[in-house]
Amino acid sequence: MAVVVFDPAAFREAYPRFDAPPNALTDAQLQQAFDVACLVLDNTNASPVPYDPDRGIFIRRTLLWLLVCHLATMALWQPGQSGPLASATEGSVSVSFSIPQGAGKSFFTQTPCGQTYWQAIQPWVAGGRYYPVRHCHPWG
Repeated sequence: MAVVVFDPAAFREAYPRFDAPPNALTDAQLQQAFDVACLVLDNTNASPVPYDPDRGIFIRRTLLWLLVCHLATMALWQPGQSGPLASATEGSVSVSFSIPQGAGKSFFTQTPCGQTYWQAIQPWVAGGRYYPVRHCHPWG
């Protein structure tokens, strides 16, 4: 299998909302989001998630792009915003944010791309965790 190389132009074509103001992100910002995504999902030849462009298999790229979309969406939140908007009122201005409790699913359910990623990664999740190795030890 191959390693996914990030192409900001192709990513923007798939996710045009990150190309137009006020949501425009630079190539460097998108590359940083991709680098972080690679910390979450193994992007090496040993990854259990397949990627073989010569045979038309793009699963790992799709998952990594969903992670980049998720991270980029959160990067566009206002400074100090710790989660998605939970409620807002107008009279006497009141705003509250939903802060995820713990890691895992609650982190990914903050954005639509994150929710899609969480559903799509399930075939490679064991016991609620993603293990970026081909074979887990049989006794845990």
